Amino acid sequence: MTEKIYQDWPSLLKGRRLALIVTGGVAAFKAVDLVRRLLKAGAQVRVAMTESATRFVGPLTFEALTHQPCVHDMWKRPQAEIAHVGWAEWAEAMIVAPATANFMAKAAHGLADDFASTLFLAHEGPKLMAPAMNTGMWINPATQANASLLGQRGLKVLAPVCGKLASGRIGPGRLPNPKALMRYATRLLTPKPFAGKTFVVTAGATRESWDDLRYLTNRSTGQMGLALAQAAWLMGAKVFLIAGPALVDPIWSGEEFGFLTVETTQSLLETTRARFSEADCLIMNAAPADFKPVKIAGKIAKNELSPLVMALERTPDVLKTIAEAGKAPHQTVVGFAAESEDAVARAWAKLKDKGLDYVAANQAGGPGSAFGSPNTHIWLLNKNGEKTEIGPGPKFGAAWALLEKLAEDLDGGGAVA
Repeated sequence: MTEKIYQDWPSLLKGRRLALIVTGGVAAFKAVDLVRRLLKAGAQVRVAMTESATRFVGPLTFEALTHQPCVHDMWKRPQAEIAHVGWAEWAEAMIVAPATANFMAKAAHGLADDFASTLFLAHEGPKLMAPAMNTGMWINPATQANASLLGQRGLKVLAPVCGKLASGRIGPGRLPNPKALMRYATRLLTPKPFAGKTFVVTAGATRESWDDLRYLTNRSTGQMGLALAQAAWLMGAKVFLIAGPALVDPIWSGEEFGFLTVETTQSLLETTRARFSEADCLIMNAAPADFKPVKIAGKIAKNELSPLVMALERTPDVLKTIAEAGKAPHQTVVGFAAESEDAVARAWAKLKDKGLDYVAANQAGGPGSAFGSPNTHIWLLNKNGEKTEIGPGPKFGAAWALLEKLAEDLDGGGAVA
């Protein structure tokens, strides 16, 4: 497990070397924003363009951003370097965004008649291609066959987004937004210890209504659960994130990342239980409301609120209910214990009581509370009696370190099935 605590997921790109190929199309302007974001994250970027791409965005724009030459002509380069070979060896990964139908066809059939296509063919590392074109061109059987062929060879081809195109037509063909491209680029460069695994992650507080307008809840924002889901996806897992209403759609929804909002603790239980059968790992980071009113009223007027006596009953114990139902030998269950005092001691008890594989103990309330904070401090306990301290530090960094520990145990035949 690395000792580095990452600030956020873009910080995974710091120091990484990426080559970007920009091909001709209206969406070429989005490549400028992508480069800006990659550089802000600390990545090193070199840009190559097709000749037609220069009709939409000037090479000088990319040179000004990257402080590197932007090559678009095979014959205009420093003579001391075979540029397409040097760049191909320099880059750890390659992105083509936007990718035209023409460039996809050349890539699929090994054609190399300009600098960009030659660079693409020479690069031996991971590659990501983001097509953008007219809907008719995208759905054409020839383009679909080329996309399929590239995918069979291990190249990641992102399906274009549906929306209004430059032609005025509405349909698939838009380039994914630069932040989405950046996420996929990060995943491209990340080790994949959880490839082929499915993670179900719960996050945030639930709400229990006591009249038509008001509810009982807690201070959990869901940010830790979101960080765990993001980290698992970046490490290669298929992820399903189930969150309380405090966590809005994180805009990660899409390929191999599902997102669903639930309201009550009962809904959290039902949704999680339905998904558990397909999970290799369940991470219960949600902070369910522990009590609910026995009776829900219509809107109670202010003059009826003082004094107010409310009868409460316990909500279901989601984690214990699922754990008691039993799990398959390959499944791993991780719980969280948010305690105001004696967090580690109480977490050990929770680990045993609920038959969990892991419990992550953290501070709830008082100085150092993780609730509502961008930072956390975790003690990860496992059923083998091991204790690992993570943090204090940013929640994404803690999530990354926690999952690295799970991956180490998986690789070593430890607590993770």
